[in-house]
This record gives sequence, C-alpha cells and structure tokens, in this order.
Amino acid sequence: MRSKSMSKLLLISTDQDLFQALSACEGNARWTDSLEETQSLLAAEHFDGLLCDLTVLGEEEWSGILSFGLPVLVVTDAQGLSAAVQAVKDGATDLLLKPAEPAALAEVCRRVFQADGAVEVATAGVATDKKKALSRIIGSGPQMSRVFETIESAARFPSTVLVVGETGTGKELVARAIHELSPRRERPLVSINCAAIPETLLEDELFGHVKGAFTGAHQARVGRFEQADGGTLFLDEIGEMSLGLQAKLLRVLQEREFERLGSGRTIKVDVRVIAATSADLEERIRRGEFRKDLFYRLNVVAIKLPPLRERRCDLRLLAAHFLNQFSTEYGLPIKSLPTATLERLAAYDWPGNIRELQNVIERATILSGTRSQLLPGDLPEEITRLEPARSLQTLSIPDDGLHFETVVSQIERELLLESLRRTGGNKCQAARLLNLKRTTFIEKLKRLNLSPEAEPALS
Repeated sequence: MRSKSMSKLLLISTDQDLFQALSACEGNARWTDSLEETQSLLAAEHFDGLLCDLTVLGEEEWSGILSFGLPVLVVTDAQGLSAAVQAVKDGATDLLLKPAEPAALAEVCRRVFQADGAVEVATAGVATDKKKALSRIIGSGPQMSRVFETIESAARFPSTVLVVGETGTGKELVARAIHELSPRRERPLVSINCAAIPETLLEDELFGHVKGAFTGAHQARVGRFEQADGGTLFLDEIGEMSLGLQAKLLRVLQEREFERLGSGRTIKVDVRVIAATSADLEERIRRGEFRKDLFYRLNVVAIKLPPLRERRCDLRLLAAHFLNQFSTEYGLPIKSLPTATLERLAAYDWPGNIRELQNVIERATILSGTRSQLLPGDLPEEITRLEPARSLQTLSIPDDGLHFETVVSQIERELLLESLRRTGGNKCQAARLLNLKRTTFIEKLKRLNLSPEAEPALS
C-alpha cells in the first residue's frame, strides 16, 4: 500500500489551457505532446496515470497509449465524443469533455486515478465496480462532485438515505449507485414508486399478505420488504405515502420487523432503505401531512440533486451522451452538436430536468435522420422559439455626446454577464467564448464588481 499522496499524472496534449487546469488541481503533473516523449518519460519516471487528449492522437498512437498498462483518462471535445466512447470500450478508464473547470477535473482525476493512493492492488476490482456504479450519473460541476462524494461515503454504511430533487433529476440512479457500491451489492435492489400505487394497495405491496387475508386473496403474497431482505429497498416519492402507512413504515425502520396483512406472525428483515422525494417534506410536516419522526429516521444521510437549470455546465456533456446513445441505438451516424444547437438548449429552463433533455435529444436524433449534425430545427418548438442569447442594445451617439469609458464598461459588463449566462456560470467556458484567458476573465469580473458568488443567480 502506498502512502497518501497526490497522484503523479502525465498529460499528452497540445492544449495549454488543459495543462493549466490540471496543474491547478494536481500539482504533480507533467506535460508532453508526443508519443515518443511519453515513452521516454515513462521509462525514466513513475506515473500513476495518463490523461490522453484524443484531439491530437491518431489511431495507432492511441493503441500505443493503451500498451503502457496505466489508468487512462480520455479527454476530448464534443465533436470527438464517439471516438472517446470507443476508447473507453477499448480499455480507457473514463472520459472527460473539454473545456474542464479545475474542480471538475480534480473530481474526475480523484475517481479515475485514486488520488489518495490508499488502494492496494488486490482492490482493483472494487475500483472497477465503483467506476461502473457511478458512470450512469453524468456531471462534472461542484454540486455533482459533492453528490458523488456523498454517494461513496454513504454506500459503506447501512444508514437510511433520503434523496431529494425535482422530478427527472436522477434520484433512482443515485439509489442504484449507492446499492452497487455497498456491501449489499450481491443482494436485491427492490424499487417501488409510492405515488404510482393506490393507497389501499401500497401496504400490500410493501408487506404482502397471507392466503385469505381479504376477498380475492387466494394465495399468499410476498411484499417488497421480504423481497429486499439482505439488500436495499428504494422507496420513490415517499412524500405521497399516507400518514397511517408512514407509522407502519417507521416501525419497520426502527424494529426491523413487520407482519403480512392477515397474519399475526412477525417477520424479521435486514433491509437498507433509500427514500426519495420531489416534495418539500418539511413543508408537509408543517401542514400535518408527513410525520416528523419518520422524516428524521429517513434523513440520516441527505443527498440533494440540483435541477438541470442550476447545473448548465453539464448540459453539453449530458446532451452529447444522449445523442451518442440514441444514434447508436437506432443505427444512425454519430452526430455532433453545433454551437447554435447548444445555445438553444442552454436558453431553455428544463422544467422536466434530465429526463426531459433525454426525451428531447431522442426525438431530435430521430428527426435528424442520417445527417451528421443535430440542428436547432430538430428541437421542439418550445425550445427553438427562445432567443439563444440576449442581444446587446444597438449603440447610438446622442447629440450632446456620451461618456466613452462608461459606455465601454457597460458593454464589457454585458458581454461578461452574457458569456456566464450561456455557460451556466462556468468561468472557463465563458472565457473561451470571449477568447480571453481564464485569469484575464476573472480579473475583469473583479474589476467590474461581478463577484463569482453572484454567478448562481445567472443560471
């Protein structure tokens, strides 16, 4: 076992911005732009992993990278996504889209290269399981980094977890990841949507019944708690459960036992419960619609999933992922996302969150047919009718003149704000839109009193 230390990484790229971002989060990083120098460096020094920019490597060079036997993070732009996906299939550990904020890059490097160094060779299989479990959840911003960290921490323990988020934010994916990273991964993950089952039937679904328990009960039925014994039970939309059933659920959580409907025999179970809700449970407690004691029992570990409108920096990554997925699924050419299409997507507020984006991209993929690009016209009307960006006012000089410095400062301010709006507050991407260095961009924000703390409001 190695002692805890920062990973020593080698970046193979011609992208200076990428190296600066990597250096900001991994100080022990080296940079080369050729396969030959890579071979020389690997022969002379020890590295924990490679970051490989596919935009500068050919097919033969990529095969040479894999032959080194180190973990590889593939870095590419949106146009190279299909090649990056193939690279992962060929043996790369993970992929990341450019440009990447240092915080996002640091999180991916931590996951891919095990930056704490505290992993023995014998646990390589666990690292693979971890990558697979988290790969379904796509996100790279600070909010999602906290979600990933909480998932990994909570998975090791049997405590109940409450996942909170609007409809379509991926709560079931979080529950699945927790289960797959937990010691219960070999046992069942059983899911039930409390809002989709009538109140009169939900108790039977959860606890089951014995033969003759009620009219029509011609045979005994095993409930979801018994099905999940030794594993995990995911209770989606827990806020829709009736008060009477909440009391029975609380007893199971506290005592780990229950009775089937119509039976006096107590059944013991070992079930880890993960609950999810799109409702404000604390507001429902104030209205007398949800038990406070049950809320505290469920809310041992809380995970809050941000809506898509608050993580627009992930929009391009998510859209490209779904585009590649549906193009492959329907036998269509792998398509790219031009800037005009991304701008339309970024201007929309996505009330249905990631699920809505997935449906929009599926529809657009089908409508685009064999074209190599997804165009704005392939998107639904509610998206295409939005202005992709707020235009600056047309300038005119009044008869009595104007104050030049004031007007220029105002235009500069509008450009900075507009670039942040388009990129969901991502300063690195916003700087690239204006062809500025990131440091110059941040200096301008400070000079114009546009503090980074105010950026979330721009989403």
